[in-house]
Amino acid sequence: MIATLPSKQIVERAVSQDVAATLRAAGVASWMSAILASRMDRPFDPQELLEPSLARIPDPIGIPSMDRAVDRIVSAIASSERFALACDHDMDGTASAAVLWTALTEFFGVPRESVHVVTSHRLKEGYGLTTAVVDRIITLAPGVVITADKGSSDEPRISLLAARGIDVVVTDHHQIPSSGPPPSAYCVVNPSRQESTFDPHVCGAGVAFLVMAKVRTALLNRGVRSKIASLSGLLDYVAVATIADCVSLSPSVSSINRTFVKRGLELLNEKRRSCWKVFAESIGDQPIDAEAIAFRLVPAIAAAGRLDWAKAGFQFLIAPSKSEAASHWAVLQQENAERQQIERDLRVRALARAAQMDTRSIVLMFDDGHPGVHGITASRLVEAFGKPAALFAPRGNGVRDSNFQGNTDLLTGSFRSIPGINIHEVISAVASSDSELVVSHGGHHGAAGAVVRRDRFERFRVAFEEQVAVRCGGKPLLPLVQTDGQLASHLHSVEVVKTIDRYGPWGRGFDYPIFAGRFHIKSLRLMSEGQHARLELARDELRIRAVWFNARDQVDLADATVGRVLASAYRLRVNRYQGIESPEIQIVHGVFESG
Repeated sequence: MIATLPSKQIVERAVSQDVAATLRAAGVASWMSAILASRMDRPFDPQELLEPSLARIPDPIGIPSMDRAVDRIVSAIASSERFALACDHDMDGTASAAVLWTALTEFFGVPRESVHVVTSHRLKEGYGLTTAVVDRIITLAPGVVITADKGSSDEPRISLLAARGIDVVVTDHHQIPSSGPPPSAYCVVNPSRQESTFDPHVCGAGVAFLVMAKVRTALLNRGVRSKIASLSGLLDYVAVATIADCVSLSPSVSSINRTFVKRGLELLNEKRRSCWKVFAESIGDQPIDAEAIAFRLVPAIAAAGRLDWAKAGFQFLIAPSKSEAASHWAVLQQENAERQQIERDLRVRALARAAQMDTRSIVLMFDDGHPGVHGITASRLVEAFGKPAALFAPRGNGVRDSNFQGNTDLLTGSFRSIPGINIHEVISAVASSDSELVVSHGGHHGAAGAVVRRDRFERFRVAFEEQVAVRCGGKPLLPLVQTDGQLASHLHSVEVVKTIDRYGPWGRGFDYPIFAGRFHIKSLRLMSEGQHARLELARDELRIRAVWFNARDQVDLADATVGRVLASAYRLRVNRYQGIESPEIQIVHGVFESG
């Protein structure tokens, strides 16, 4: 066990009986209707869930300044201007860069030497359109800068570019500052703007895609290009970014995100790009689903940007040949292995310290922390304690360049939140309450980043705790495992898993089904030096295999004796081995009971 963690409460989801009845009447099986009706607040046509259509996506002209952005980009293409693409260093930013670069060069015919991708260094430079990024852009002398997944909070740096006569087209999805969009930008295309009538839950790559789709239409309508293929082929990049950025996949919240992911996953599995051929081989040529993207692809691509420059991830996505993609993937795998070790060590210490705190939020600072893994570690704290969490370290920690001098007077932090608490609003409230507490911050409801001064860190922590407490309304915060109740024994089948998958994509706001069940242990085998476990479980006439990743972090496996009862929350999955498919349980939480 890493630390003495609070016991998770297993809670069964409430089912909307009206929604369930509507789904059953439409021919959906009762067990599937109950799952869907616990995630939707109004009835939906099952076909809209099974076959979301791009044709149903509304015209993105509802995003403010869309027409102005399109006019400027079309003008730049027509007059052969140089482009600089300023994209964030996380997965959403990397995929955004792939969307913009591919649209401009492969679809719109802009020469590759006229399109430059410029990203910031997470550890050296931080988030957003930094001064260092601006300096690099100026040396390129572009006519137009297109930002993606950032820019909405970067007025000081945008004004530097504007003063040089460089137009900045901001495409972003992060929340707009209280002061409004950056006035020095040529335009700001962001569905989070107050006057927007478009879905505000679309990720950065989604916004970039919508802008390029409108540019395509304008290029054709104005005769700048006579023929351009549909940009729907870029939705594989958008799907990856949507899954990675934890934006909502609830049909009640964002049917657009569901459409992007559903179509994008279909493209991924067609393996037209070299990167997807390489990735598919790395996971055993199994179908690429949202879980494979979230837990196998995204960590590897993001690892490059977490530890150093994000270039390898971008190069992997746009690799023209399988050999080049494989070369970049090898680099990403190596970076990810290092990231995992750094994160594992930090997670152990963070869990131990958090376990000693009697607060409604968890805000930690490690002098030897690594900002590149703070977001991941904060997510682990949220899972373990059910509270908003943040990790801080001196700015510049973890930089590989021995000549780099960090600023130990500044602390950079990554935040993750829980449902019902908008973390960006919490930090904004802290900043508004005392102008000395936050140097800079940005993000959205579920994830955010901030910079604070070391000598004001404790004041910030106290103010943050107070703001979280206000939003809790006095109720305790506990780690929860929401389940869909007990699944009948006869429904533990491959066909049931495939039915569940057909109603995907599953993700934030539309969680993959988790079931509750008590099983007798028939056998147990430890893996990875005792970290994981494989079991054979039994309940009534049901006999089924199970896998329990990171079991050692949850329980004392010495108690897992044959015949013992395991009370568990689990996912039902398909195990594929040598062409044979069989149902399998993947345990997400378990407690041993006496026989």
